[in-house]
Amino acid sequence: MTVNTATGEVLSEELQLVPLDLASLSEEELLAKFPSPVQAAGALLMAREHLRTAPAIINARSAALKAAKRSLLVARGYAMQRAEGRTAEVRRAIAESDPDVITAWEFIDTCELALEYAREVRKSLSEDIDILRSLNANLRPEHRS
Repeated sequence: MTVNTATGEVLSEELQLVPLDLASLSEEELLAKFPSPVQAAGALLMAREHLRTAPAIINARSAALKAAKRSLLVARGYAMQRAEGRTAEVRRAIAESDPDVITAWEFIDTCELALEYAREVRKSLSEDIDILRSLNANLRPEHRS
């Protein structure tokens, strides 16, 4: 399985789901579902590497959101200028229905979603690291004996 680190998109469909009814599995089937100590350590290293890049991604997406908000202000200003000669309330209504203003709002929505996604990925990576650290700690004594 490969993952685009910038977007988090899974690029291949090699995922295997773990059955929810673990009690129905034999001991061999259940053990086959657990990672080896090397796989768990590798997963921990990968998760830490992804988490290390999270602040830069969040900062970039935050900057994009700020730029989108500035674009909205500019689009609104130009739309208000084009609606000259009317009352302020009518000009505001016309400005909000301007195609450039609508496009700017859509860009803001996209940037907000991307930023929220990056924050959620960072949070889930932190949780994954906690789980992997626990798993690593539990696997070590088992395989030393």
